[in-house]
Amino acid sequence: MASEFEISGVKRVVEVSSNIGAMCDHCPEKVGLEDFARSVNHYIEQHGYRLLHVGQQTSHDRDAKPWHCTVAVLGSSSPPPITKPVVVFRST
Repeated sequence: MASEFEISGVKRVVEVSSNIGAMCDHCPEKVGLEDFARSVNHYIEQHGYRLLHVGQQTSHDRDAKPWHCTVAVLGSSSPPPITKPVVVFRST
């Protein structure tokens, strides 16, 4: 019997962090940083991901003091296509 928390069948995993801002892998939406909850919900509601894990991650700043952030790991068994960023260079 499969559990809703089972990760078999997951074909793509994304991480959302309260410490790192990024673009969604599937659309031009900004995710992470101060909009942590909205970012997690974006992957779930807009792209069909499911939440696999939420936890704390600790690293150290340049003064060796602990730096804490919250991370979420989401997975999808049928992820939408990945959107490749487009860079346009304009000459002056």
